[in-house]
Amino acid sequence: MKADQVRTGWRKSSRSNGGSSGNCVAVAVHGGDVAVGDTKSPVADTYAHLRVSAADLGGLISSIKSGEIA
Repeated sequence: MKADQVRTGWRKSSRSNGGSSGNCVAVAVHGGDVAVGDTKSPVADTYAHLRVSAADLGGLISSIKSGEIA
């Protein structure tokens, strides 16, 4: 994922609340990479705080769901 990728192409989580607290998670997929970010704390022209491979993110999510990681 290019460091200069702008906020276009980002999708906000449907589970993010729309209230005044602004707890919103956004993701962007580019090839085999996934960028994850916090919309209330953008980094330059992107939301990306974490960039990982899709496989690694899938493994992390699976581990969290199974309780392996709390």
